[in-house]
Amino acid sequence: MRRTARPGAAAAAGSLLAALLAGALLVAPAVPASADSGPPAAPAPAVLEPLDPSAAPAATPEGVQAAIGRLVRRDLGDASVVVVDPTTDTVLFDRAGDRPRIPASTAKLATAAAALSILGAQTRLPTVAAREGDTVYLVGGGDPSLVRGKGGNPLAGGSASLRDLARQTADALTTDVPVTVAYDDSAFRGPSLGPGWPSSFPAAGVAAPVTALVVDGGRVRPGSLSRVSDPARQAATVFASLLRAEGVEVADVVKGGAPESVTEVARVESPPVADLVQRMLTDSENNYAEALAHLVGGEALGKPTFAGGASATEQALTDLGIDVEGLDLADGSGLSGRNRTPVRVLADLLSDAVRGDDAVLAPIPPGLAVAGLTGTLADRFDTAATKPGRGFVHAKTGTLTGVSSLAGTVQDADGRVLVFAMIANNVTSLAGVRETMDLIASRLATCGCR
Repeated sequence: MRRTARPGAAAAAGSLLAALLAGALLVAPAVPASADSGPPAAPAPAVLEPLDPSAAPAATPEGVQAAIGRLVRRDLGDASVVVVDPTTDTVLFDRAGDRPRIPASTAKLATAAAALSILGAQTRLPTVAAREGDTVYLVGGGDPSLVRGKGGNPLAGGSASLRDLARQTADALTTDVPVTVAYDDSAFRGPSLGPGWPSSFPAAGVAAPVTALVVDGGRVRPGSLSRVSDPARQAATVFASLLRAEGVEVADVVKGGAPESVTEVARVESPPVADLVQRMLTDSENNYAEALAHLVGGEALGKPTFAGGASATEQALTDLGIDVEGLDLADGSGLSGRNRTPVRVLADLLSDAVRGDDAVLAPIPPGLAVAGLTGTLADRFDTAATKPGRGFVHAKTGTLTGVSSLAGTVQDADGRVLVFAMIANNVTSLAGVRETMDLIASRLATCGCR
């Protein structure tokens, strides 16, 4: 596809928060990929190299139709299915590929592309402690991966640690005067729950309220499913406890924006955006997706909101040369039933990423879950009919009430890499449709489709 240059990002606001978070666009030094940052070496095929048209025989529309056509007609009802040969951009199968449908979590593929394009793969997100007088300000920079305990090296598969930030802050406080911890989550604006999200989502563990300051994913306690109603205040309360453990007397925890006159005393930084994108895709991390989308909206449009992120994502895909006709996004995670995506958009995005035309999309394929092995596909492809797809299907899953989707890559029996995208709405049996989609992908893995 033809590429157009990405327009310059919106200028940062001339506020203290912008100054403190200027380090948000920090480029990480090159480091070796962590051992779990991509699919396992075997039996998953190496599908991430730029494709060589002479490396394997090409599939044909007739071959793909023979392999999956009857199955699609019989068991997927009114679903949309597209199969593409990314090497040549040949559409091998197209059933309602232009029809906008509710995509569920396959919408995260669009969020991934926008985050990589607008924020940059090596960008890291800061969480900052700053001081003025007897007040220590905890300023969130949108890092969704911040943890309270040992985080490990963020450049080698770990996460930034609030404990590390507390230790740095305690070392920088040279007096014994009691301090007040004020938390600043103003880097994100607008509602904290997405359009159409049920208010029960946080308690059910689907997603925490979206804020620029969050620790442990906003979980009630580390390892729990349920999320708190105010993740920013929780993070500040945890930070205060960690300061006390370091010998700092904390008098109170309050909400408050950091004034321009404060002095930064400590900071920790997230893993690179490419790493966050891969974690988001592999495990379908809803809060990672929403944080990245808010950051994209803020950077591109000065609107770090659900609506801003959705608009900026659509524009980012357009700038990447992807035809977004029919695409209408409401959030970054796909949790909203108001999202609409033609499967053609997902197939085009994945084709560009797999083909290697645009280096900005390179982190996406390694982030796809591997059938039967990793992430949201670890417990799928386990029947006699679908086991042939284990390791050879790499995909992003999607599930909502009445919605099932699957979009990714598959290596066929001849070694040819194909891209597929499937979305079914108004589903009465999610388990049945999910099994059918897995079977379709497995059929593509076992056929030469010629």
